[in-house]
Order: sequence, then structure tokens, then C-alpha cells
Amino acid sequence: MPEVLRNAHFIVTVDPMAKVVRVTRTAEPFDSIAQIEQECLEVTKALAPVDRSAMSLLLDIRAAPGRNDPTFEEATLRLRTAAVRGFGCVAVLVGTSAGALQVRRHSREDGIDRLISDNEDELLAYFAAAPPRHR
Repeated sequence: MPEVLRNAHFIVTVDPMAKVVRVTRTAEPFDSIAQIEQECLEVTKALAPVDRSAMSLLLDIRAAPGRNDPTFEEATLRLRTAAVRGFGCVAVLVGTSAGALQVRRHSREDGIDRLISDNEDELLAYFAAAPPRHR
């Protein structure tokens, strides 16, 4: 998949044939809330040309350092909502059950449904089986 962004915290690729945008979180921890905001803004800008309604979004957060302190949660609510809103389907690839629980909570908080799994093949099959309006 062609890369449209790579920074210390995110790698964003777009596969127009499969109609999948992949955002991979690296293992690099954030130094500050300002850094989170800046790098998430870079992701949002990289996704601006994408017709979200025709694409599925795969968020791979397996390498992300665990973090759920109130300051981080508050800063990321708005940012994660802006990054995922509008995609036909959203799926999150997690590495731990704690990660899955956190993503489920995020889904409840922001009202955006996500399929959550530790199995990438399962998520890709979900995208492939989605009705055309959701791909």
C-alpha cells in the first residue's frame, strides 16, 4: 500500500484497490499533549483527499504504548473522532485484551462503531464482506 504519511507515531497507507486506509500506531511514546495534537493533525491532513465513505479504516494499535490517564483521554477524544468519522467501516487491530477494552470504551464515548480484534485476517474479511456503501 502506498504511504501517504510517516512520522514518529503514525504510518498511514491507502490501498485504493482494496478500499482500505491503514493507520498504524508505532511504539514511540508521546512526549506531550501538544505532540499528540500535532501528529494527529498530520494524520487528518493526510486523509483529507480520501473519500472516506468509499473506504474502510483499519487502525493498527498493537504497538502503541498503553496509556489512559485523564489528560491523554481528554486530548485524544476529539482527535480520534475526527480521524475516524465518515469511513464506511472502521476496525481496530489490538494486541491485548486491555487494548480491546479501551477501544470499546472509546466507541461508546464517541458513538462510532468499530470492529475490534487481534486477528488482522478477520478484520480484512469483515471489510471484504461489507456492503458496497460501507466500503
